[in-house]
Amino acid sequence: MNARLHLATTTRQRGASLIEVLVALLIISLGLMSMVRLSATTIGFNKGAQVRLLALSLATQYAERARLNVYGFDLGNYDIALDAPEPNAPAVDVDANDLTAAAHVAQADRLEIVRRVATHLPQGRVVVNTTRTPAARDLDIWILWHDVNTDQTGTLLRAAESQCPVGVDGNSCLYVKVSM
Repeated sequence: MNARLHLATTTRQRGASLIEVLVALLIISLGLMSMVRLSATTIGFNKGAQVRLLALSLATQYAERARLNVYGFDLGNYDIALDAPEPNAPAVDVDANDLTAAAHVAQADRLEIVRRVATHLPQGRVVVNTTRTPAARDLDIWILWHDVNTDQTGTLLRAAESQCPVGVDGNSCLYVKVSM
């Protein structure tokens, strides 16, 4: 009996203590939380890239419409000012002369781009300046939107605002220059 008692007291328990288990759970929890934050950041960046790609597509479509309507472009009907009211839907007049028809087509193009940018981008707006000289025809297009993924105090916001036209604060902008 003495040998049995001696054997029981000299045998150590095997396994993890409660403190070791809690430390392991803490380390695993921190790792999982880091992975969740990384996933959320990645999703945010992907969403931002999707919005920029959509803005580029809208700007390209507008430039192509202006290329198809050179008369309307030369009349200055493709300019869109910041915070300009939405253009009216043009009247359809089958007997209109070429210049009137070109102006109506440009008006319809302006209406479409303003509506599409406002519909597809968060707080989306568009600004277009045209240059019409005998030597060159240029479109300067800014697509503006509110980027919810950008830190409102960080350098990334200031970098995004540097692409914006003068007088626009707190937006992300895409600038496209098109020579016709």
